[in-house]
Amino acid sequence: MSLWGTAVEPPAAVADLAATAAKYAEQAEEQRRLPPDVVTGLRGAGFARHFVPTAFGGSQGGYEELLDLVVPVAAACPSTGWSASIAAHTGRMAVHLPERGRREVWGEHPDALIAGALVPCGTATRVSGGWRVTGRWAYVSGADYSDWALICAPGAVGSESQPWCFVIPREHYEVADTWFSVGMRATGSNTVVVRELFVPEHRSFTRAALEAGLRAGDGPVSCRAPLKAVNGLSFAGPLLGAARGLVEHWVDWIGRKVDTHTGAPARDRVSVRTVLTRSSAEVEAAALLLRSIARAADSGSDLRSAVPRHLRNWSFATELLRDAAERIFVASGTAGQDEGDRAQRFWRDIHSGASHFALQLEQASGPFAQAVFAPSSQHPPTEAK
Repeated sequence: MSLWGTAVEPPAAVADLAATAAKYAEQAEEQRRLPPDVVTGLRGAGFARHFVPTAFGGSQGGYEELLDLVVPVAAACPSTGWSASIAAHTGRMAVHLPERGRREVWGEHPDALIAGALVPCGTATRVSGGWRVTGRWAYVSGADYSDWALICAPGAVGSESQPWCFVIPREHYEVADTWFSVGMRATGSNTVVVRELFVPEHRSFTRAALEAGLRAGDGPVSCRAPLKAVNGLSFAGPLLGAARGLVEHWVDWIGRKVDTHTGAPARDRVSVRTVLTRSSAEVEAAALLLRSIARAADSGSDLRSAVPRHLRNWSFATELLRDAAERIFVASGTAGQDEGDRAQRFWRDIHSGASHFALQLEQASGPFAQAVFAPSSQHPPTEAK
């Protein structure tokens, strides 16, 4: 019986990437970046072009499809799955560029890898024909092998200041080696450095436009969702794959283990069966929550009112995945802590990814509770007697 029910068979290029990522996983972690063969496979599997409009040679794909592509890659190597997911979602963000900017990025290269940082840093000064940008942006996954960087800085037009996004070609930014993390080490989430660079108007757009999503008829359905309604999928999707990979690895290991005292198969212990049942159920429940968000985003519906629920669901899904990983790791005993065992790498990667600000249930609780208790709610609080 399959652990996860009916599995979606990945395309050959994605299966090949997963195999390559698994082969190089240990080396990638040691080097703190993806090896060239893995980057080549990531491009070839179509992650960078996933959300790119067909008009520019892209796949114009959807969220549920991407989830099914990311999971098997992350199950092989969480850092590669994370990088693949980020590559796809950052490409989606670049769709908000003006027409000329999109043609510069994708005109001859729809598989261009774009590294992104949406936290406003540095400065952007309005000048004739564009902007003068300078600053440092930390934790930019995939910066080392990126073709472009999408960065965000506060900028003013007249008296109005707001965050602006800028897309910059690789030859115009440096990458500082700053990523020394306990988990997700191979994502190469280093620091992008820009020094007094002129960025033309057509390679800029407001972060407010990205947060709002495209209007119906202005582009692909996948780009209509508000950023806050889909952003967590880019991080939670790889964690789902990583948790599956950990459970599968543990099942294979514990299924062959023999009790050193009794000689009986370890899989016959009640404790082992309980860990398997509870942990696999948590992973499958998390998958259902994430898939529901992906399907809603693919529908093209107005998702503004769904944002609080989506925040809650992917944050809770992340907690389920982290809890499953913790239980499996503890059940692995001393063997799972060996540096050569994949269990400890999965465990570290899941905890590292789950710490992302966008996945915190505490952050989701505010908007969700506010929406539930709003005066317009259909279920007003009952008066105390």
